[in-house]
Amino acid sequence: MESEKMELRLINPNESGFLQHIEWNSEEIRKQVQMMMYAYTDVVYTEDTMKAAKDDRATLNKFKKVIEDRRKEVKKKCMEPYEQFEKEVKEITALIDKPIGMIDSQIKEYEEKQKAEKKSQIQAAYDESIGEFANDLPFERVFDTRYLNATFSLSKAMSEVIEKIEKFKTDIATIDSLDSKHKLNVRDVYVRTLDLSQAMAEDRRLRELEERLEADRKAKEEAERKRQEAETAKREEAERQRAEAERIAAEQKAAAKAQPESEPEQMTQPVSEMGRAIASIEHQAFSQAVQAAPEEKQEAPAQVPEKQSEPEAEVKRYKATFWCKGTLEQIKALGDYMRANNIEFGKVAK
Repeated sequence: MESEKMELRLINPNESGFLQHIEWNSEEIRKQVQMMMYAYTDVVYTEDTMKAAKDDRATLNKFKKVIEDRRKEVKKKCMEPYEQFEKEVKEITALIDKPIGMIDSQIKEYEEKQKAEKKSQIQAAYDESIGEFANDLPFERVFDTRYLNATFSLSKAMSEVIEKIEKFKTDIATIDSLDSKHKLNVRDVYVRTLDLSQAMAEDRRLRELEERLEADRKAKEEAERKRQEAETAKREEAERQRAEAERIAAEQKAAAKAQPESEPEQMTQPVSEMGRAIASIEHQAFSQAVQAAPEEKQEAPAQVPEKQSEPEAEVKRYKATFWCKGTLEQIKALGDYMRANNIEFGKVAK
């Protein structure tokens, strides 16, 4: 069918019979409106005249509505013949739409087939190049829907796919050549992002993290070493003091055994306890040492000429060195007892 022989011709009105201009009393209405609006020029309403302002606004809106309603009425009359014309034309074009739809579906089916064939050829190029990396770089990650456009050539699409694969292989080789224990992590990041710079940044991040952890570990080890050394030094000092105390005790014991048998055995007491006992006796003087030898004989009383008495028996006095332990009251009572019985006492020499 030759469409150029078909022509839609207007019969009424003809081409020159269309309404070219709508004439109406526009100037008359314009002047009337301008005169009416002059009364509102520079008008100012106050609080007291607010009701008048609302009334004026309502009057002007009504006046405007009258004009607008007339405009819509004219438009409707002008559009009525066109709307009828439009309806009749669409009924005819609908007859054409049916075969257009049928043809369009066949064209689309053909184009889809062409796209599927093109995609199949692109995938064939992918399969030939991908090798062992198919799992890491599947076809969907290198394919671009632009490749199926009619304006995008098959050869260009295949070249782009192969370039992406080769870049992937090169980047993986770069990662595998790294002297890093984090290569697997770096590779995972690259496979996920296909961004070599981002993968290398992950390697740097992991290295820095490892260095920080190692520094923390060494710091903790050093702190633990110093703590153990301090504990060892403390134990050694305690052991030294214990050994020294044992040595002093042994020397005191040996010295006590070496005293004459006539003297009572000297009992030793740790200096600290004796010091505390002595200090608690109300500042009594355990300050004088008792003389070691027995006291000299007392001279007999002068003899009475007329009667000679028997000399008194000689009383010996002894020195005994001992230590005691008791409450403050008990030690005070012991001191009182010795003073009451004229028993001399004093501080035991260290």
